[in-house]
Amino acid sequence: MASRLKVFKIRSLRGPQKYGVAGRSLEELLSKGAKLLQLSSPGCRLCLYEDGTVLTKDYFHSVPDHTDLILLAPGEIWQGFVSDIHNVLNTFDTQKNDFVEAAQKLLSDEHAPKRQKLIVDLIHNLSENILAECREEDGEWFEGIQSRFKNKSSYMRYSCESRIRSYMKEVSSYISAVDAPAQAEYKRITDFMLDKLKSMKYNGCYFDRREEEAVRLCTKEGWFSCQSKKLKHRQHRCN
Repeated sequence: MASRLKVFKIRSLRGPQKYGVAGRSLEELLSKGAKLLQLSSPGCRLCLYEDGTVLTKDYFHSVPDHTDLILLAPGEIWQGFVSDIHNVLNTFDTQKNDFVEAAQKLLSDEHAPKRQKLIVDLIHNLSENILAECREEDGEWFEGIQSRFKNKSSYMRYSCESRIRSYMKEVSSYISAVDAPAQAEYKRITDFMLDKLKSMKYNGCYFDRREEEAVRLCTKEGWFSCQSKKLKHRQHRCN
């Protein structure tokens, strides 16, 4: 009994264009794909676009129809989504507009929500004047911010200090909810914490990208990592 005809979306590393290719076996799919993409069939291999898993004879029949595949010529490597990110980043060596265009092309073909958000955030941040520091250089960034702040770093320092002050105010106000016998000790600890923070200027240096690398949490471009509730690192931009 002949195998069922299966349909896949196949592309090469030479461009983003995808083609629908059907086959009843891995050999037939490889032959048709290589001919369509103008590659020499011997030595070629197919792998999943998403994670780079190589398609084998046994695996061929269990892969769902319309799965995205990459046809690789001998010596070519594909590591899934990581490879696409690498290719996009390499484009940055030419100019930013090409970089954004490459990311937009990647987004137009992406359907996984988390990866879509990653690329959208990347494009959004690239469209901003991240390296600009002064109000005169990036007026849009300073919209709604008091005129006394002349540069991004001073505002981020103030913002960090204000947030930590508000945290301590909330902690101190909780004293009435503490059992009476422990209130004195609670106050002693919070007062100590407050004095320590004051001496450190409420750690406003954390998000001041002009500070020394040893004391700030962000990079010189203003990026920083934090931890979510699930303890997974996330990347943010503070400037």
